[in-house]
Amino acid sequence: SMEPKLVDFVIAAAEHFKRDTVFVVSAFRHPKYNLILRKKGHQVARDSHHSKGTAIDFFLPKISTQKLHAWALDQKKGGVGLYLDSGFIHMDNGPVRRWSGE
Repeated sequence: SMEPKLVDFVIAAAEHFKRDTVFVVSAFRHPKYNLILRKKGHQVARDSHHSKGTAIDFFLPKISTQKLHAWALDQKKGGVGLYLDSGFIHMDNGPVRRWSGE
């Protein structure tokens, strides 16, 4: 199951930007699938929050990834990753931290 606070976070983002649609790129990932992605060279953490149901990658239509990322950072809730080339942000309920990926 997914961490309910992540759903609240995504809904808060949609409300803040006045969007009624959220595109989820990735949420829960089975640990075996996570390992496959790592072996294929994708930017996937060994002990990914996705495999625990405590992370989500998403974007909002017609909202720049940079604006969504800035808003997420301002919330100071967990890890926030910026994947500018792929057009989404990552949010998890781990310690407050930030990073950029591809």
